[in-house]
Amino acid sequence: MIRHFPTTALLCGLLTTALASTNAWAQTELNADQRSAVELLPASCLAVVEMRHPDQLLTTLTEHNVWKKIKQQPQYTAAISNPGYRMFLGIRSHIETQIGMKWREAYDTLLGGGITVAFHPETEGLVALVRSTDAAKLQSTTRTLIELGRTDARSKGNEPLPEEQYRDITVYGKKNARFAIAGPWLVITNKDELGKKILDSLLDGSRTSIKDNEKFATARKSINDEPTIWSWVDLGTIRDAGLAKGLEKNQTENPIAELLVGGVLTNLRKTPYVTASLYVTGESTRLQFAAPHENEWVEEFRQYWFGPDGNGVADAPLETESTILSISTYRKVSEMWLRAGDLFDERMNDELAKADANLTTFFAGKDFGEDVLGAFGPALQILVNRQNFEDVLPKPALRLPSFALAGHLENAEETQTELRRTFQSFVGFLNVIGAMQGNPQLDQDIDIYRDNKIYTASFIPEPDEKDSERARIQFNFSPTLAFAKDRFFIASTKQMAKELVDAAYDEQATRGEASNTAIRLNAKLLGDALADNRDQLVAQNMIKKGQTREESAREISLLLEVLALFEGASFDVRTTGGQLKLQLSVQTKN
Repeated sequence: MIRHFPTTALLCGLLTTALASTNAWAQTELNADQRSAVELLPASCLAVVEMRHPDQLLTTLTEHNVWKKIKQQPQYTAAISNPGYRMFLGIRSHIETQIGMKWREAYDTLLGGGITVAFHPETEGLVALVRSTDAAKLQSTTRTLIELGRTDARSKGNEPLPEEQYRDITVYGKKNARFAIAGPWLVITNKDELGKKILDSLLDGSRTSIKDNEKFATARKSINDEPTIWSWVDLGTIRDAGLAKGLEKNQTENPIAELLVGGVLTNLRKTPYVTASLYVTGESTRLQFAAPHENEWVEEFRQYWFGPDGNGVADAPLETESTILSISTYRKVSEMWLRAGDLFDERMNDELAKADANLTTFFAGKDFGEDVLGAFGPALQILVNRQNFEDVLPKPALRLPSFALAGHLENAEETQTELRRTFQSFVGFLNVIGAMQGNPQLDQDIDIYRDNKIYTASFIPEPDEKDSERARIQFNFSPTLAFAKDRFFIASTKQMAKELVDAAYDEQATRGEASNTAIRLNAKLLGDALADNRDQLVAQNMIKKGQTREESAREISLLLEVLALFEGASFDVRTTGGQLKLQLSVQTKN
């Protein structure tokens, strides 16, 4: 009986490196095992990661437009001309000759049956199960690699890879780094006991496996398609063992974090498991986290996040032709403010109490949480647009995007008057501060647009900068308050406020699946906004990195070229079908 058994941490990158290096593994002649990897793992595993088709993933990545663009860059040409890289190619070519396969064929054959990684708490072990599509080629390749490894080790005066036997299976490696091959399977682990369990299961079969674990089985049934990589974590067992202490806290010190992820943390305190699915195609990369969700799990003080009965839904984004970024969300902010004692720690509650007193004074004695924030509906949006400076003078030297906050008013007629007064008072406050700092003053005005009053303010230029195209940064802004139906818009520019009024009136029902939070990024418009400031970016790069203008210009051009390969990105939070789902997606051009 051996004392130490197969071990090592794992990842496909480590595995590929190992196969291409001088390390080797044992081989054993076994009958083909038709069972899947999850049928070989102990039922008590706490986490599992599966990649069923590594060959397909590599094909997608190597044929992707982004990779093709990278290969066209001078930096890539310089890298593959490096003597070290040429030496690597020579070694790879020698190995290919010895094993009788090109590296890509070897990769597809040796890893093509899938890679599964798991954590087993009882042994505190990690294990990787890698299945070859051809057991005979796996064995012949490893025999060759073993001999190459031994020859290289002897030539350098090193000890060849150690080997021991376990039930007629040859085991290679040292403690915490052992490998074995059993039929079509490559087994890698960092604990002897766990390795024995896997090989015993391969040789004798097993009565139970992770496939029989109820939480794991339920999670797999919830997947209707086949992700590129899928993972599962038994969060309930981890919580019960006291290993997720951060989830026990109800309170936080950061209101922004609470607004963004407070509801997610509530769910993690109750949900039995969490899954993550990665989908990689030539058109997009999508990462989705999912966990069971029940409305009964939501504490009363966090219902502001999910809405009544968990049905809080964000508005469809009021995007225009110039919208770079839109964030649309459901958050009853007034309820969050009023339940601050439950949500935040003592220090933050003291800070919020001071802010509440000052804001109540600013809003003429109205209670900020109940009267001011309570006047706004829970569907809120933040939007960022690219500005159009074609017919604008003076033009600022640094041309910033415009931005706006949009939402609904609970009592539009009454609240519009209060918002107007507050807006005008705020502009007056900015003028006082600006005068003290020597900045231009804001001139207030009222405009009528689509039968609605627009309250706006614009900076007054000095006589010598009225026609300037290199004006100060302040001329990016013309603070504006606008209304449309029951909506309000607080925008950084009058131009953007009008665009949003148009969007509100011309809005069409194009919503897909309803989201609690929806974020959209337009990569083209982001690139255009950066290109508007190319000279400033080049100059900043020169100062920061000590580059010449030509070097800096090439780097900025490369950034814009890479950005042009993408369509955009999106992020959604949804409660649907008894699950809380978070999905991040990045779209690329064909």
